Amino acid sequence: MGMGEPLANYEVTVAAARRLNATRGLGIAQRRITISTVGLPGQIERLAGEGLQTTLAVSLHATNDPLRRELIPWARGIPLHKLLAACANYFERTGREVTFEYCLLAEVNDRPEHAIELAAIARDLRAHVNLLMYNPVLGLPYARPSRNRAIDFLKRLRAAGVNVHLRESRGLEADAACGQLRRRAAAGGAG
Repeated sequence: MGMGEPLANYEVTVAAARRLNATRGLGIAQRRITISTVGLPGQIERLAGEGLQTTLAVSLHATNDPLRRELIPWARGIPLHKLLAACANYFERTGREVTFEYCLLAEVNDRPEHAIELAAIARDLRAHVNLLMYNPVLGLPYARPSRNRAIDFLKRLRAAGVNVHLRESRGLEADAACGQLRRRAAAGGAG
């Protein structure tokens, strides 16, 4: 994670997953390997046919196309319905639930209506949802929601029958949580 889009380098990613799993490699069980992606439908379709039992984690972060394009510029040419269809196919062909990563941004994607929309998507696909609290990053306009607001979002999803967890942030106090170090280094901050 955090090293670019693995499915944009498809062949190497699949080869790495196989090598990590091989008994002459590291012998890591396929079900313990996660491929994390912004969501490239064509490559997800290919991955579904590889015979792997890896976990697919999709950085969703929004429940509609306009907001997702704003939050994930890289996903501008990928309509949500195509991504969700590829995820449904992945589940159908592999039997492996897809995980949706959803970073909560205060007053951007953490409203009750977003929880309702996310619940519908996750239920339809029988997907797991990992909620993440946004880690404030220098120069970006987003804010971290309160813990109570995040818990309320989580409760709405659970009440709708979604398998959901709120992941705890680590490194926040040292400005070393996900996304923070790279942005600080790019801005010329101390490291």
